[in-house]
Parts: sequence; structure tokens; C-alpha cells
Amino acid sequence: MQRTIAIAAALSVLAFSAGLARAEESCESSGKAMPKSQIEAMLKKEGYTKIREIREHSGCYEAKGFDKNGKRFELEINASTGKISKAE
Repeated sequence: MQRTIAIAAALSVLAFSAGLARAEESCESSGKAMPKSQIEAMLKKEGYTKIREIREHSGCYEAKGFDKNGKRFELEINASTGKISKAE
């Protein structure tokens, strides 16, 4: 019984780790990064009106601020495509 629990726990950890790896892969850049001004314009067009910060890391831009409804947001955006890969 304990062995079954240990195996199940190990498999859960592996599955979680694989999910994290895929999330990081979504930001791998395949080309030149878009300028921050272009990312900011794209976000404003999408309704993210009060952008506090845009910073680059690991092929992504991380944007933080407030949307048109005053709700706080944090986004990860692929630096070369402009596609939002993660929203919180």
C-alpha cells in the first residue's frame, strides 16, 4: 500500500514538472523580440488600459497593470509573436 502511494506521488511530481516545462516552452522565441512599445499598443487595444510595467525575461514579456474594469492583471507574452501565453 505504501509503495503504491509513493509511486502515485512520484508520478504526480513528474506530471507537474512536465506542465511547467511546457509553460516555459510557450515563451521560447523563434525570432526577434517585438519592441515594448508595440506590445503596449497591442495590450491597450485588447482593453488593458493601465499598464504599470512591461519587462522582458526568457523570451517573454511580463506585463502588469489594470484592465478597463479596474481588475489587476499579470500576463506573459511571447516576445517575438505577441501572443499571450499566460494570464493571471
